[in-house]
Amino acid sequence: MLQKSYDNSPSLYLVPTPIGNLNDITVRAKEILSSVSAVFAEDTRVTTELLNALGIKNKVFMCHKFTEAKSSGQIINMLKEGKNVALVTDRGTPLISDPGALVVKNIVKEGFNVVALPGACAFIPALNMSGFDQDKFIFYGFLDQKESKALSELSLIKTFNYTTILYESPHRLNKTLRNMLKILGNKNISISREITKLHEEVFRGTIEEAIETYKDVKGEIVIVIEKNDEEIDYDVLLDEVLELVSLGLKQNDALKFVSKKYNASKNMLYNMLEEKKK
Repeated sequence: MLQKSYDNSPSLYLVPTPIGNLNDITVRAKEILSSVSAVFAEDTRVTTELLNALGIKNKVFMCHKFTEAKSSGQIINMLKEGKNVALVTDRGTPLISDPGALVVKNIVKEGFNVVALPGACAFIPALNMSGFDQDKFIFYGFLDQKESKALSELSLIKTFNYTTILYESPHRLNKTLRNMLKILGNKNISISREITKLHEEVFRGTIEEAIETYKDVKGEIVIVIEKNDEEIDYDVLLDEVLELVSLGLKQNDALKFVSKKYNASKNMLYNMLEEKKK
C-alpha cells in the first residue's frame, strides 16, 4: 500500500528530542510538538520538563515499553477523530533502542500515516567520531542482559566484517568490555560518553586500554568496534571441520580447533554444520 506522508490526513509523528544539548532540537520538531493534539512520551516527567523549557504547552500521555498496546489504542482513537499525535522518548529518536515499534506497527495496520522526523540519535555522532570505516556499519544496540546470551551475541558480532555499534549502560560497561576481550580479542574500539553534553568525551584505543581507563563511569555509553581486517570465509573453514571429522576427530574438538586456529566464531561454524546436516 502506497501512502503519501503529507496528504493532510491524521498522522503519528515520531519526533527526536535532544540527547543532551537542548539546542539540538530542530525548528520542525518544535512546530510539531506545538501543533499536535497530544504528545505520547516514554516518561511524562522528562517530556513535560522538555516542553516547558521550549515554551510549549501540550497534553502529555504515557507510552513506555509496558504500555505500548494500551497507548496504541489511545492514539488510534485520536487519529480516528482527525487529530495529529506525536511520539517521543526520553532522549534521541523513538524506536532506536527505545519504545515505539509496537505503536508504529499498530498505527500502520490501521492505515494511518506515520511520519518520522530526522534528528538527534546518539550512535551517529559516536560513529562519526570513532575514526573507523563508515562505508558499511551495523547498529546492534544493547547486548542481552543475560551474560550467556550476550556472549553468544558477541560471537555473532565477531563474524561481522563491518564497523559495529553497541549501546551500553555505565554499570555494565566493565563487564561488557571484559566479555568483548574474551570473544573478540584485543580489538580497536571507541567509546563515546555524554554525547553533546559539556563533559562529552571520546576514547579511542584497544579493549584492554579501555578496561584500564574505565574503572568507574557515568552517563550514556556508545561503543564502536572496528571492523575485521580480513573477512573470514566460513565455507572454507567448514570444509576443514568436515575433513577433521572424517579423519576421526570428534565434532566438538574439530570445531574448537578450527575456530581457535582462524580466530573464528565456533557458534557460527556449529550452526553451519547443523544446517548442512539437514
